[in-house]
Amino acid sequence: MSDRLTAIITDPISLRRILGELLTNACKFTPPGGTIALTILFPESTLPKGKETLQLTIMNTRVEIPAHELPRLFDRFYRLNSDRWEHGGTGLGLALVQKMTAYLGGTIVAESSGGKTSFTLTVPIHDVCIVKQP
Repeated sequence: MSDRLTAIITDPISLRRILGELLTNACKFTPPGGTIALTILFPESTLPKGKETLQLTIMNTRVEIPAHELPRLFDRFYRLNSDRWEHGGTGLGLALVQKMTAYLGGTIVAESSGGKTSFTLTVPIHDVCIVKQP
């Protein structure tokens, strides 16, 4: 067993919902032949004990979001121009993910290039809940 393994104290319902939304999007937008990968890391940190973070990255291949659309991905009701009605949905999933991530005291970042798109979630693993105002 690794000495890096640790108990994670967080809101499991919010974390489950965040992961569910991100994985659902990855499944919905990854074309046949593409790959979906989930990576879980405990990044090396200079943070004091008890302030460590957990980093989850969901990456899918064979799909790329144009750079000019990345800043709006987490806006309510926003849908990619290339997607408008092809994949269904309301455009609320990623807005909800961002709100729940903030509720957990974390951050969410989207990146897309080279035929890959990834969403990286970083959350504290020892704080039960940090409510942050938008």
